[in-house]
Amino acid sequence: MPNVFVYGTLRKGERNHHFLDGAPCTFGQCQTNGSLYDTNNGYPVMKENKSSWIYGELYEVTESQLRAIDRLEGFEEGSQDNLYNRTTVPVYNDSGGKVSAIIYTAGQTLHKSTKRIPSGDWLVYNYLKQDEILYFAYGSCMDEERFKLAGVDQYFANLKGRGILNGFKFSFSRSTHDGGKADLVENSKEIVEGKVYQISHEALEYLYKREGVVANAYRPAIVPVMINKLIYPVITFIGMDKSAETKPTELYATEIIRGGCSLLSNDYLQKIQQKIDRFN
Repeated sequence: MPNVFVYGTLRKGERNHHFLDGAPCTFGQCQTNGSLYDTNNGYPVMKENKSSWIYGELYEVTESQLRAIDRLEGFEEGSQDNLYNRTTVPVYNDSGGKVSAIIYTAGQTLHKSTKRIPSGDWLVYNYLKQDEILYFAYGSCMDEERFKLAGVDQYFANLKGRGILNGFKFSFSRSTHDGGKADLVENSKEIVEGKVYQISHEALEYLYKREGVVANAYRPAIVPVMINKLIYPVITFIGMDKSAETKPTELYATEIIRGGCSLLSNDYLQKIQQKIDRFN
């Protein structure tokens, strides 16, 4: 079955995702080299660029699904006037796995698109058009003491409750000069608990700096988080350049446990504490 990398309206929650009904999702978080642009027609387009990344999802599709996607994307084999062209590229998951996949890139008309999407993520780009944002904190950003020390606690006053993220595991897989940092790794058998805040764009600016987005330490991502048995799209941050798990500093580990103890389940907190203790 062909692999297809989707980065726009074919993604989960988007209007054309039904074209992938029944198609197995190999990676829900993956990337390939390219630049992403807004066509101003309600959908994005990718242009080839080896120095940047775009983010999306990888699916195994049937031949009939592939033909339907070809029609959606305005692609016809051998035509010189396609809306999108079709090519095969290497796609990488967040843990370094690589798969060859079909992707649809800018045809002659769409190559004129100039409104670049800096994050390389269509879901993030659209989500941030909202006035109010839901943010999922799962590491030291759960610790209100850190917010107070930074003088930004007012940005995080609207706590919506405990969030549960399915399909990921908690890992100290962001290795830094001062120990391992909390990260999300895609894993269909695991869940991650955290705090969900309703925040402003001003708070998000602080988080982008704290998470080192410009330095490519973490990237923003939109994930489905359950709050009080309802699922919401929520922004969070996922580590780049993952490594083997590294021991966190005592202070950093304390911030995570202290931040989660008022809201997260005892079983989950015990699991995180056991992970920390195994480094000793």
